[in-house]
Amino acid sequence: MEYFIKRVRREVKSDVGYYKCYNARGLARNMINGSAADEYKRVWDYVEAIRTYYPGSTAVVKLESIDNLPPLFQRMYICLQPCKEGYRAGCRPILGVDGCHLRGPYPGILLTAVGKDGNNNIFPVAWAVVETENSDTWIWFLELLVKDLGSVADAVTWVHEKGDEAVEGEDDNVAFISDRQKGLLDAFRTVIPNAETRFCCRHIWANFKLKFPGEVYKEFFWKAARSSTKHEFQANMVEIKKLSVDAFNYLTAIPVSNWSRHGFSPRAKSGMMLNNCCESFNNVLKDARTKPILSLMEWIRRYVMMRCCAKRQGLQNFEGTIMPSVVKMIERGQKEIYNMRLIQADLHVFEVQHGGDCFVVNLENKSCGCYRWTLMGIPCWHALACLAQMRLDYEDYVHQAYHVATYAKTYAPKFNAMPGQNQWEVTPYPQPLPPSYKIMPGRPSKRKRRKEPGEGKKGKGSSWVKRPKRQNMCKRCGGLGHYQKSCIRPPMADGVVQNRGGRPRTRPLPAQPAQQHPSQPQSSHPAAPSPQPTNAVPRPQPRPMKQKHVAGKKKATTATTSQAKGKSAYVPKKKKTTSVNAIQGSQPSQKSCISQNNT
Repeated sequence: MEYFIKRVRREVKSDVGYYKCYNARGLARNMINGSAADEYKRVWDYVEAIRTYYPGSTAVVKLESIDNLPPLFQRMYICLQPCKEGYRAGCRPILGVDGCHLRGPYPGILLTAVGKDGNNNIFPVAWAVVETENSDTWIWFLELLVKDLGSVADAVTWVHEKGDEAVEGEDDNVAFISDRQKGLLDAFRTVIPNAETRFCCRHIWANFKLKFPGEVYKEFFWKAARSSTKHEFQANMVEIKKLSVDAFNYLTAIPVSNWSRHGFSPRAKSGMMLNNCCESFNNVLKDARTKPILSLMEWIRRYVMMRCCAKRQGLQNFEGTIMPSVVKMIERGQKEIYNMRLIQADLHVFEVQHGGDCFVVNLENKSCGCYRWTLMGIPCWHALACLAQMRLDYEDYVHQAYHVATYAKTYAPKFNAMPGQNQWEVTPYPQPLPPSYKIMPGRPSKRKRRKEPGEGKKGKGSSWVKRPKRQNMCKRCGGLGHYQKSCIRPPMADGVVQNRGGRPRTRPLPAQPAQQHPSQPQSSHPAAPSPQPTNAVPRPQPRPMKQKHVAGKKKATTATTSQAKGKSAYVPKKKKTTSVNAIQGSQPSQKSCISQNNT
């Protein structure tokens, strides 16, 4: 909004207020996107168009008060068929789920499920608009998502290596990573109780540092989260326990399989600890979240369609068998192999000494004692050192999830073009109304003051300390509780000074000249100076200037020496005025008081 105000000042040369710009932006959005309330009337038409132009896709609308016409819109879920097939064909079996707030005229929550392809890029799978974020909405979303992933398991399945614990066709093969949102953990236990669940370590650290801040805690926390072996994890936890037993108990209460790499299952072939895939997708939708319901859904569909088309065209630039992001990781690891010492125990078994520790590498089983190769499917640094000594190609030991051929299967399903709203088929279902406005849960506004512990809401049982109300003071009688116009009491006596409040004065008020009655004759003699109060602070006088001594002449005598000899200094007469200088001149100076005391 500030940018819009500055642009108006620069181009139109006019100052406009905040609310005028806010209303102008709302009118412009209505002209571009149309009425937000009218788009809710065509949600059934949009669902039917998705099913027509994308066969096999899932489009679900849930209404509220369906018995009392007209119903109210409540939720909408979209999962396109190319997204299902592409995820099952080439993406690793891990999904990030998250929710973000909508900022349109009818607010709500946008739930998303995002995967990662072989090049560590995001791959949106499903999205939904719900009324709020709780266990009920998450259970509804996860049930539809698991059902969609299982519908394409027979046609396109994830291929695991022999010996993996996962079984093809089971929904529990997919791992989920989240930020531990409201009600999401309960939804996991209800819908997919046996699935692997991971927690975003950044959000765990954000909550952990509120109780245990400091760089030392941060260092050992992230070392423990990145630990790929159990003994390394325990060593870092012992250091945290030395710092604070409460911090150790706080992290121990969280299951290790949810936040530390050594507890992750190797089925997902991913060491992902952060939910950055959903955060990146939410950042892409930053401008689209202000649009109405159908405009938002169409914006997401077109974004996914254009992204998949661009990825298919980018395949022509790839060279080799492995994806470029994996090649960079391997090239960075090849620089460390010269710091290792290898001892060969068998044809494919080695002992690798590195960093004060020894790791066992088995090239035949594609495993290493550091657990990184088994977890991610990419040869670790110790395995790269063994492959270099045996003169073997590292591309043959990289998991097929990172192959260019697997990446091509991810974006192989084609998206169909869909016409505009005017060409959609009109359905006979009742047209729903927009959802009722509700105060959405979430972060408090930054403009509001953060309340301290003990502060509560106004009303009965509140713990606020109420400030006593200040009563009005009458200027006539000095009483409290009424004004001067409505005062019926006698006025204050003469000489009584009314307490007006405020900071007390350090200097006395200047003496006001007495008002002379017009019938009395005006005196030609100046008025005698009023006596100065004893408790008044004398006004400081400026220090006399020093005169330079000239050779052959005597020094000029000051007024102080003449007063010391008993001669009073000559004071010229001044006319009687009401200026401040006259009032100040009527008061005796500090020097004259000293001379009188001396005499």
